[in-house]
Amino acid sequence: MIRKAFPKQVFWGCVVACALSLVAVGVLLAGEGAEPVAKPMVEETEWPGVRAELTSVERTSGDMLTIKFKYTNTGSAKADIARLGQYSHDNVVEHVYYIDAKSKKKYLVVKDAEGKALGTNLKYFALAPGESKAAWAKFPEPPADVQKISVYLPGAPPFEDVPIR
Repeated sequence: MIRKAFPKQVFWGCVVACALSLVAVGVLLAGEGAEPVAKPMVEETEWPGVRAELTSVERTSGDMLTIKFKYTNTGSAKADIARLGQYSHDNVVEHVYYIDAKSKKKYLVVKDAEGKALGTNLKYFALAPGESKAAWAKFPEPPADVQKISVYLPGAPPFEDVPIR
């Protein structure tokens, strides 16, 4: 058997190249600490041409959960939310809720001392074609081990398995 000598410089060059490759792969897999960007969830509503978009669900101080959403008129006609469906003269935010499937509990919007929903006032609103209306609402926070919920916005199908940030 003939054995050829492998130069030390080539050997150490290969070791360094392999080590750098492993570090690069580790950084890519770890994502450098960046959180994945979640695509907003969008559903068609019972109102022709109007879409509901769930934009964020976040735990906030004071043991609260803030849900942000918006309605957008993608149709060609004005959409008068105050006169469609069952939400005639109510604040639409009062009808938003979420369910924690883990404990099978329904959470309603927090109300202030006067009984008003803690959130955007969406009474009597209309959307011109292409117009959007953003809103938010505050809720009691679920237990810390609950990581996903189902959110119910008026006029839209449920948004299920929504991660909480």
